[in-house]
Amino acid sequence: MSAVTLLTAGLISTIGTSAADAATTSRAVLQIASPWYQTKGDAEFADGDDIEVVTADTTRGVDARTTGSKRGSFRLTPPEGKPLTTGAYWLDPDRPHSEALPSLEIDGTDIYGDFTVLDLESDPTNGQVTRFDAVVPGIGEFRFGSDPAGSVILGARNVVFEKRFIGLPKTSQVETVHNTGTAPVSLGKPVVMGVNAKSFSVSNSTCGATLAADATCTFSINFRPRVAGPATASVTLPVGATMQTVALTGSAFLGKTMITSSGKDMVNKGKTTKATSGSTQMLISYAGLDWWFQANDLDGSGNIVSVSLGGPYGKAFPLGTTKTSPSGKYSIVTTVDSYGCDTTGTMTVKQFALDPVTGLPATVDMSFTQYCADKIAQRGTLQWQARSDVTAPAAPTGVRVASATPTKVKWTSSASKDATSVVARLVQGDGAGATAQSGVPLVVTGASAAVPKLPTGQQYTIAVFAVDGTGNVSKAATTSFGTAPVTVTAPGRPTITGTTTGPGSVTVSFDPPASDGGLPITSYVLSGFHSEQTVSGTSSPLTLTGLPAGSTQVTVVAVNAAGKSHPAYAKLVTVG
Repeated sequence: MSAVTLLTAGLISTIGTSAADAATTSRAVLQIASPWYQTKGDAEFADGDDIEVVTADTTRGVDARTTGSKRGSFRLTPPEGKPLTTGAYWLDPDRPHSEALPSLEIDGTDIYGDFTVLDLESDPTNGQVTRFDAVVPGIGEFRFGSDPAGSVILGARNVVFEKRFIGLPKTSQVETVHNTGTAPVSLGKPVVMGVNAKSFSVSNSTCGATLAADATCTFSINFRPRVAGPATASVTLPVGATMQTVALTGSAFLGKTMITSSGKDMVNKGKTTKATSGSTQMLISYAGLDWWFQANDLDGSGNIVSVSLGGPYGKAFPLGTTKTSPSGKYSIVTTVDSYGCDTTGTMTVKQFALDPVTGLPATVDMSFTQYCADKIAQRGTLQWQARSDVTAPAAPTGVRVASATPTKVKWTSSASKDATSVVARLVQGDGAGATAQSGVPLVVTGASAAVPKLPTGQQYTIAVFAVDGTGNVSKAATTSFGTAPVTVTAPGRPTITGTTTGPGSVTVSFDPPASDGGLPITSYVLSGFHSEQTVSGTSSPLTLTGLPAGSTQVTVVAVNAAGKSHPAYAKLVTVG
């Protein structure tokens, strides 16, 4: 995930009520770090009766909020015309209102970047979601339907950290332990285990040897990567006679990331500025038609140096030496201490590759000479994950399980000689788009991994990745087992094909939606766009009466057991 904060709009308000309106009675757990800029990073926790699940269905998504004095909310909306399903999602900052993308809002703040719906189970008769689990890197987890009442609840069972540069101070998320039972329980000390255990740690524990009934305690889980690429581990916590486990996932940027700028020009004033990823906050974003690379103070006090690259929209820069100018095909603006200027000059590009998921530059290595004025040279370099080895190892092969309810997965190791480790992830669903950070990690031993006991009636995919010494990750080698559940939604959007008006009335013809959502359409509802008058029926056409004379808009929705469709695109009519 790139180090950017994203905004996107929701679509829940356009969909009507359904049989899935009733709030779920399953215990919900919200453990997040606030994304609000005023309280960014503050830990929030609520569970049980402190959370109201307002909406939970495959058509409208999940809308939950805390009650009483606690503050917290989670609102996830699926793409229009598609059901809410498990999977890894990327919310694109360049298309924040796209109907083809889901939207995610936490604490009233729209989020972009990546997040994962780890687990989802829904009722095939009406689409109501009965079990749900979603994790947002660096923010936390929201789930319901899987924690029995009276148990010891962990606020997060899966902790995923935002991608981090090696050398930066540790980043932390708070874990809460809540005894929801009526008797005290014994606790052991939380311990980090796993192949990348040295990249994680625990600290600041308020948990003692015993946790009283209805009491909570907390400890911090920290991430400071030691090696480039993906990192997995777990925290184990003895609770009574059982052992609770928190899955940990992180990732470190590869290669070298650095910005330099020097010269006697009006920007540098005879000085050299050098910012590296190990001592500054390095960010990459896309604004307008330019890529922005920024190095900020770690305390957030300001920008040290930034480089803006302008070129053909969404395309990699050419290798070699190319002229640059403010009005040319390629442009560069370097800013030091918030002061920069449009320049002409040349750039020499050694590496430039784009990430196929985010569209942002994934590898950059370039130098440039610019001239602000009076032919005084401003020289600089830009590196973003620059490295000599950019070739991913070959993927493992022959990933296999022995049964429909496996306890172990096996594979044949990568044929690449530089492959040094393996990452295995368990993903609910078909595994499309799975990455080395998707789903939850499995404990790898040699060329196999143990598979935990899983809920039945679901499809699962195990994705296995090879990682080389540079941190390059192979493509996924996968195997799936189980059966994909039936997922139903409200119908698709009907299409109005014709209108006929009369005195105080309008007759509307329409085509049924392309999709019935997996359930029979039980009725259609015709309404005036800004009136309370409606009429329903089972087929086209429908006639709406009692309308005042003048212009009005009409629309049609389709209804099945899962709810109402998005309304047909409105038609303007003039009633006599």
